[in-house]
Amino acid sequence: MSIRATFQPTVNDFIANLEEFATGSYLKDDEKEFWDAPFDVKALPELRVILENYLDSLDAMGKGPEQDVLNAAAQHTLDELEKFNTKYHGAVIEPEEKEELSVILFDAAKLTEADDLSLASFPEFD
Repeated sequence: MSIRATFQPTVNDFIANLEEFATGSYLKDDEKEFWDAPFDVKALPELRVILENYLDSLDAMGKGPEQDVLNAAAQHTLDELEKFNTKYHGAVIEPEEKEELSVILFDAAKLTEADDLSLASFPEFD
């Protein structure tokens, strides 16, 4: 099974949780009177594409890539996520989401079976 196929449910759940947060669907009707959406839910397809592109890039590497190649792909994705979040005024990816995304990126990278992969040298959000 590809890395993308393995992690697609995780990406779907991550996006679904953000959609629930952005739409306030978890709130009761009487709790929405003074509630404002934290960000436009229309941002989420763009976020999905960034994450899916990362998973596709891992699949394209094949098994056992060099750590610098793997780290470059992760860093590129982190840069894209930072640009994305800046575009939406930092409202989509907050510290909790950064932590969750870091785990997703690293866990997906582990499936490449890179010999020298370590969390200590893996790129992280600034």
